[in-house]
Amino acid sequence: MQLSWYTASRGRFARLVLVTASAAALGSLSACGGGDDAVALTHSLVKVQSITQQGNCEDVMIKITPVAINPGAPKLSASKEFVTPVKLTKGADNVSCTGTATTIPMAPGKWKMTANLPSENATCDRDIAAGATNDVDFKDGDTKCPQDAPKADAAPAADAAAPAAPAAPADGAAASKP
Repeated sequence: MQLSWYTASRGRFARLVLVTASAAALGSLSACGGGDDAVALTHSLVKVQSITQQGNCEDVMIKITPVAINPGAPKLSASKEFVTPVKLTKGADNVSCTGTATTIPMAPGKWKMTANLPSENATCDRDIAAGATNDVDFKDGDTKCPQDAPKADAAPAADAAAPAAPAAPADGAAASKP
C-alpha cells in the first residue's frame, strides 16, 4: 500500500514539474515575439536581373555593410556586415535570369549593398527605415541601383521643359509691338 502512495505522489510531482516547465517556456516565448522591438524590425527585398552565363543562371551574393546605424536599433536586428544569397532562375527567353531574396532583419540606418554581377560589381547606398519600402534592385550592366537613376534624371526632366522657353521670346516680341 505504501508503494501505491509513493507512485501516486511521484506522478503528481512529475505533473507539477511539467506544468511549471511549460509555463516557463510559454513565458519566455511570449517575451521573444510581442515586444515593441519586434514592430521596428525591417527587412529589405533585393531583386537581381542578369543574363545567363554559358546557358546557366549563377546565384548572386549580396554583401550588405552598415555605414551608419541609427541609435536605438532593435535588439534582434543586424548591425554588422552580412551576406544575402539571391537564387536566380532562367526566364522564358532562356537568356535572362531574375531572382529575389529578403534580407535578415536590419537595423534602421544607412547601408551599402554590393552585388557581384557577371559584368561587374554594382553598389547601392540605401537608407533603411522601419515602415518604409526598402527594396533594392540590381541590374547586370549597371554599377548603381536603378532607383538612384531617377534622382539624377530629375534635373534633365526639368530641362525637358526648356523647349517651351522659346515661346517666351515670342511674348517679348509681342510686347515690343506698339
